[in-house]
Amino acid sequence: MDVKEFAALLPQATEQLPRGAFLTAGGETWNPMTIGWAQFGVVWSRPVVTVMVRKSRYTDSLMEQTDVFTVSIPRAKEMSRELAFCGSRSGRDVNKEQEAKLSRLAPRAGGAEGVAGCGVVFECRIAQKQLLDLSTLDPDFRAKYYGSNQALADGDPHVLYVGEVLAAYEV
Repeated sequence: MDVKEFAALLPQATEQLPRGAFLTAGGETWNPMTIGWAQFGVVWSRPVVTVMVRKSRYTDSLMEQTDVFTVSIPRAKEMSRELAFCGSRSGRDVNKEQEAKLSRLAPRAGGAEGVAGCGVVFECRIAQKQLLDLSTLDPDFRAKYYGSNQALADGDPHVLYVGEVLAAYEV
């Protein structure tokens, strides 16, 4: 993946990300999860996207079964209903594809199937994963994002998945 081509898509991605994007893991189960946090950059001389998935989430079990994922970025102010649905319902309980009326986008470079109708897609191969060590996190962030109201007693930490970008493109 060319770094300049990757970088050209970042303004659109970073503008939309606070409103949500879709994360899909490779494998047999297609379960778009809404994310609002990600990092885009260059590591190991390659474009990367880093996503965070809590251990309690259904998507974490799907990520653990694959070596690829895709981040699909909706166009500005589009797909808000679908993002809200996929961010509030678990794929353990519902078929998000059917209930949110989503369609799959075939991967171009070996990533996971993306979400059709989005404007930008990042197909990634997992290059590194790491459980977030909450003992090293800023105390204010820890209290706000990993306090006593979490799904798991240990604060329900995220796993950070660093994905080498295999392809990034507008659709």
